[in-house]
Amino acid sequence: MFAGLPKKSDTPTKAGFVVSKKTHKRAVKRNRLKRLMRESYRILLKENDLGCSQKFMSLVFVGSEQALDKDFKTMYNIIKSLLRGIKC
Repeated sequence: MFAGLPKKSDTPTKAGFVVSKKTHKRAVKRNRLKRLMRESYRILLKENDLGCSQKFMSLVFVGSEQALDKDFKTMYNIIKSLLRGIKC
């Protein structure tokens, strides 16, 4: 994950989800991983459990080959730990 520059206004934080073609050649696999990451982030946003991540302009989540076989609960915990790891 990459956190961008700190925000100076009240604009909402933008989140991007990227899975490279090098990760897997099948678009179905890449899209599934992006959907899992997006849904995990959406639920955390709804629960307002994003920690200090909302102090940045943008967040970019990059999916890796190891994450292809993860289920939703595992992906949710990974995204949650990444967001909690952001320093204020």
